[in-house]
Amino acid sequence: MKVLVIGDAGYIGSHTLIELDKSGFNFVVFDNLCNSSLKSLKRVEKTIGKTIGF
Repeated sequence: MKVLVIGDAGYIGSHTLIELDKSGFNFVVFDNLCNSSLKSLKRVEKTIGKTIGF
């Protein structure tokens, strides 16, 4: 199942992505980065070993 995740480039969202991955979900992230950073998504990619669609 593929999920569109909105606003997940911040602290809470990045942890949510890790848990979604552990649960077997595929996801694409949509975020305007006003309160977050692409750096957090890069860390999640490194943690889960997959590229995140942004």
